[in-house]
Order: sequence, then C-alpha cells, then structure tokens
Amino acid sequence: MAENINVKKMLGARIQGIRKSLKLTQEQLAERIGMEPQNVSMIETGRNYPTPENLAKIAQTLGVDVFELFIFGEQKSLAAMRKFIISEVNRSSKTTKILFNFCRSINQA
Repeated sequence: MAENINVKKMLGARIQGIRKSLKLTQEQLAERIGMEPQNVSMIETGRNYPTPENLAKIAQTLGVDVFELFIFGEQKSLAAMRKFIISEVNRSSKTTKILFNFCRSINQA
C-alpha cells in the first residue's frame, strides 16, 4: 500500500512539475481538460489517481506522451541531452556517426 501512495505522489509531482514549467496554473490545466481545479490539486498532491481518460487529457495538454508522466527522477533539459549526445557522437567512431546521421535523416522525413 505504501508503494501505491509513493507512485501517486511521484505522478502528481511529475504532472505539477511539467505544468509549472509550461507556466500553467492548476485552474488553466483543469479548464483545458474539463476537470475541477480541486481535482487537479488532489492529483498533484498524490491524493487521487487520474482516470485513464483524464491521464490522457493531462498528457496531451502538457504536450507529452502518457508514459513520460511516469518517468521519475532527475530530468535533464532537451538542450542538455542534445549537447551530450552530440559530444558523444563527435568522440565516437565513423560507424557511430553514420548511424547517428541515418537516424537523424529518418526523424526529419
């Protein structure tokens, strides 16, 4: 049971963190997903789980995939991740660079 509560709190904190990074208030998020602000508060404080439908709406409104709401722990910015990946590719072999360029070209298609 304690593990369940911990997941609720971590999920709520993750939703709150993404919401705040987008400079959205609880009221704005609630309005966009068709929920009462106090329900958003209860989710963010780990007192309630969102329904699967509301979880999907929350993720869409926050601009993330649902699974990203369950990524707990240290989060790095996209710029920091790009910088790290580019530095690793530049240090690596020719094969790695070819593979990186191939993946990038597929992603742009």
